Amino acid sequence: MTETTLKLGEDADEAAWRALVEQGLKGAPWSRLLAKTSDGIALEPLYRETDVATAQDEAGMPGAAPFVRGAGAGWTIRQAFENPDPVETNREILADLQGGVGGIELIIDPAGERGVAVRSERDLDIVLADVILEAAPVSLDAGEHGAWAAGLLRDKLKGVAVRGTSFGLDPLGAYMRSGKLCQEEHALALDFTARHAADLPNARFVRAAAGRIVHEAGATEAQELAASLSGGIHYLRALEAKGLGIASTANAVSFAVSVGPDVLIETAKLRALRLCWARVLEASGVEPGARAAHIHAFNSRRMMTRYDAWTNILRVTTAAFAAAAGGADDITTYPLTDALGLPTAFGRRVARNTQNVLMEECRLGHVADPAGGAWFVEKLTHELAAKAWDIMQSIEAEGGIVASLNAGSLQKCVAEARAARQKLFATRRETITGVTDFPLLGAKPPEFIARAPRANTAGLAPIRWAEPFEALRDRADSHAPRIFFANLATLAEFAPRAQFARNFFGVGGIASIGEEEAYPTMEALVDAFRASGARIAVIASTDACYAEHAENCAQRLKAAGADWILMAGKPGDAEAKYRTAGVDQFIYVGVDVVKELETLHAALGIGV
Repeated sequence: MTETTLKLGEDADEAAWRALVEQGLKGAPWSRLLAKTSDGIALEPLYRETDVATAQDEAGMPGAAPFVRGAGAGWTIRQAFENPDPVETNREILADLQGGVGGIELIIDPAGERGVAVRSERDLDIVLADVILEAAPVSLDAGEHGAWAAGLLRDKLKGVAVRGTSFGLDPLGAYMRSGKLCQEEHALALDFTARHAADLPNARFVRAAAGRIVHEAGATEAQELAASLSGGIHYLRALEAKGLGIASTANAVSFAVSVGPDVLIETAKLRALRLCWARVLEASGVEPGARAAHIHAFNSRRMMTRYDAWTNILRVTTAAFAAAAGGADDITTYPLTDALGLPTAFGRRVARNTQNVLMEECRLGHVADPAGGAWFVEKLTHELAAKAWDIMQSIEAEGGIVASLNAGSLQKCVAEARAARQKLFATRRETITGVTDFPLLGAKPPEFIARAPRANTAGLAPIRWAEPFEALRDRADSHAPRIFFANLATLAEFAPRAQFARNFFGVGGIASIGEEEAYPTMEALVDAFRASGARIAVIASTDACYAEHAENCAQRLKAAGADWILMAGKPGDAEAKYRTAGVDQFIYVGVDVVKELETLHAALGIGV
């Protein structure tokens, strides 16, 4: 016990707490505890009530303007269906509804490439056969075919209560995805909304998915929010120009957003969207009670992986938790095999039960704004809102989101954010379990159904953070490369760097030989290398051991037939002499893993 140890029952004292923390840091600077979001917003190790007093007052109450705390507890489990076969899609829908799903997100593509091949009213009848549409409302995502698909659904819904239905019209989103602006589709979507909004006041018509699209292309949280706001503003203006009153216009618009695995940041993101949208509607003259943003949250697809796909269950669960805590009205969770292909019945079951457990067993659906009052979340909500508002104003200053897209400004900002984040993954300052960290070579993937390849797009193309690493694994799979571990000294001495190297090579699909083996003599080490049949070796030990033995080890490995030798650790001033002795490559914390593994692959003859 020390003088600064806090005892049970004592009042919290910041100075005493900080003294304890500094002891734990053991000389490291306080800045080690500081972090930043992708937008540069500071993440402090400690928040105080004084940090958020104003923010909490402005947040209001649950169910009341500005709706920061949500419109109420609970959400609709709305799962997505994209199997090209209408008959199979109907089977999936009925099974999911029986399993607890409350809404249908129907992805339609007449060509059957990115969704259900609905080409006629009969096809839609097959897809929705035996579905009670009053109990399981449908939302659409038909891209550039939105107005046509909305017309089919409108005919299907005649005489049906449509609360919860969303026609999903989003010609702006279709432009962002394809890079092609279709004025005819844009006009048809607006005409459809203007024609039916008054008759169907409980339905949503246009979906502002710009935030979701830029997210999947690599945007920051504030960029997502700004794109969502500008997309929503675009539709407000366009529908008002069609003569639709502002109240009906506001009610016709909903938002589609992607939610990643960082629970508190994503929770704050959704709260910030509601805060900003309420301000937009306030400026537009909408009554306070009608300023709530209707949010359909999808778990992020950029976070999903093909290798070690089982870990996607954890990513989807945390994303769904964040969406629920953030007050989403509808949540879609993708199956663990989403990056591989279409799901099996098992994959769909796990995806829907993720939400069932959160809603019913965790009781998350019974709590309004569960993160409300948390000083970190309250402060971050307002900081994200302020950052997003600034970006949105810059987009509007260009003439709106269409003008910004035409000029390439928004795409440029997203590309810069994507590159910065990809660099963090490449250097493993951010990690992906099962891909950049703890890769499991030879693991059997879960079963999935092959999906038709998707054509390249000229718009904001979706990415996955794991793709560069998966490409390395793909290239290595047919070669089954192996690397010999030339460990020096004792296990206690070489183990830390050997473990680092094993993980490093596994990222590139390279298996390890003898990563835990200690050799009594240099002769034993060289004999083991010859017996392994490997062409490449890595020297692993401490800096002190390197100074004494690394040159000799490298020389003898080269003489024994090693084509390429690596060393685990920074060489410092000794790099030249190690290279002269035969070391070809150095790996250590902070290097560009993708670049170094590409170099190693070339040495192995992989992908050349």
